[in-house]
Amino acid sequence: MFDAGDIATAAKPGQFIQVKTSDDCFPLWPRPFSIHDADPVTAHLTIMFRIYGSGTAQMAARRPGELMHLFGPLGNGFPAVDGNLDVILAAGGIGLPPLYFLAKDAVEKGLSPHKMTFIAGAKSKLELLNEARLFELGLRPVICTDDGTAGRRGTVVDVLEQELAPRQKVTVYACGPNAMLREVDLLLARGNLSGFLSLEALMPCGYGICSGCAVRVHPPADRGPTDDRCDYHLKRVCIEGPVFSAGEVMWD
Repeated sequence: MFDAGDIATAAKPGQFIQVKTSDDCFPLWPRPFSIHDADPVTAHLTIMFRIYGSGTAQMAARRPGELMHLFGPLGNGFPAVDGNLDVILAAGGIGLPPLYFLAKDAVEKGLSPHKMTFIAGAKSKLELLNEARLFELGLRPVICTDDGTAGRRGTVVDVLEQELAPRQKVTVYACGPNAMLREVDLLLARGNLSGFLSLEALMPCGYGICSGCAVRVHPPADRGPTDDRCDYHLKRVCIEGPVFSAGEVMWD
């Protein structure tokens, strides 16, 4: 948890921050972290992370009261939840934090928790993030693991397909590994359903300058005869993303 001042006040679900994990030159670039929660009253901002390398190891070694450099909030964030539709939030692994923030924001704005289905999945029970706060919102999360050690046996995509079957008016919000998001996108396309996908990407700057996080997207269908005729466009995950509409990203 950070005492983040104006960053916490301005943060929206789906946005992220860049964190400089050390006070020296290694690692050189800050690390992006999805915002798990932000309280505009206390100015507290929370992230969740696993230790993957030197940057996150340095984060884990920090002690309460230490100063750290944060930049944000960055990115576009999720659109507001439409209370007239059923809502499914599908989180794979470390994709849970921004979707928790989205669910919390929707509940605080008056949406009944019963309108939302929250799928939280991981490879195994040991890799599940703490889902206790989902129950505090009044949600009843659907837990799943690839190996069946917790909740339903199967992937997030497997469970999402089961949950979509009886619904016709639904919007899906998903975050997780890009391989999972690709399958979610294909599933939504087959059912002609709407959704929003929050992508993961390495992003050295976070401000759109380096374009190191650019992904290919389909060009707009209404482009004119003088527009660029390339069969794809590029969008930066840090600026035009990290949230993209279903069907927008070119995965192949």
